[in-house]
Amino acid sequence: MKKILVLLSLILVSSGCTKVQENQIVTEQQQYPSCEEYCKDHPVVKEPELHETDKHPIDIEEEKCIEIADTSNIGMGNCALKATEDWFKEIDKNLMTLKQMLPAEKYEKIADSQKKWESYIKSEFDVNENVIFYKTGTIYYTISAGQKAYIVKERALLLKSYIQYANEP
Repeated sequence: MKKILVLLSLILVSSGCTKVQENQIVTEQQQYPSCEEYCKDHPVVKEPELHETDKHPIDIEEEKCIEIADTSNIGMGNCALKATEDWFKEIDKNLMTLKQMLPAEKYEKIADSQKKWESYIKSEFDVNENVIFYKTGTIYYTISAGQKAYIVKERALLLKSYIQYANEP
């Protein structure tokens, strides 16, 4: 009986059948979707599509810069570095707004958090440069710059959300 089951299994596998369920032979011919197709159907994975008016001005400027840079890795990396500078300015602006609108003891918590974040980002940028930036190939310059911009953008947007919450009654 064991030999028959093994032989049947070998025949099924070699004929393209991949499952046997309750005395049924199931042939799997289902094609799995590509990553792109999967992300369209699974919004948890997909970033929401933003209309031009929903995008932050820094993102819009970066996209315009990248269009001009076309396919140049160095050009696209420079666009990301410019965006990083702009996100740092946005952080400064958001911190000033928070300082003006919050009582000193509440702003002190944010200032302390900012100091810790600055320490974190120095460390993160160091790791980024040692792992990505110094690799051979201009694409790594672009990847490195893009990751740095992303980290700074996240902080700027977080501080912006604090402003929004502080404005709520």
